[in-house]
Amino acid sequence: MLSRLAVPYVDSRASALSWWLGDDAPAPLATLVLDGVCGRLELRLLGASHHVVASTGAARCPEVVACGRVEQPVPAHHDGVVDGARYRFTSATTSYDGASLTRVARDLRRRAAGSADALVGVFPGSPDALTVLAGREVRGGWAWASWHVYPSAGEVVRTRSSLVMP
Repeated sequence: MLSRLAVPYVDSRASALSWWLGDDAPAPLATLVLDGVCGRLELRLLGASHHVVASTGAARCPEVVACGRVEQPVPAHHDGVVDGARYRFTSATTSYDGASLTRVARDLRRRAAGSADALVGVFPGSPDALTVLAGREVRGGWAWASWHVYPSAGEVVRTRSSLVMP
């Protein structure tokens, strides 16, 4: 699902992002809810990136990747337990030249815009300024990924997460 967001782009580079688990996130600008056998996955686009809430069994995991908490930078890897379920998170930042970044952004938009399990937020100012969220049900829970594209910095931050009951 493609959503054109009518808000200024708040975060402009990978180093501005933070990561935390919790519901203390701004109100979403767009939301996609996926219901499955094991629970629910809510993909939420923020003006400052994303908030995902995954539920499986008795476990509920609210993940936020957004600007605003520089004391909690986005980790390369986190592995833990949330409400009895295993939560995993990884992130990577890749730098691109202008033409390559445009190709990456165009490909992300094209692949996710028509997908029933993806949410694409395009910010004003550049067709390459976007956040993409995609999720899918896996055995015992959910897996999701995000891509945050920063044209002015030539960076793409990719995250992958999962919440699975043992």
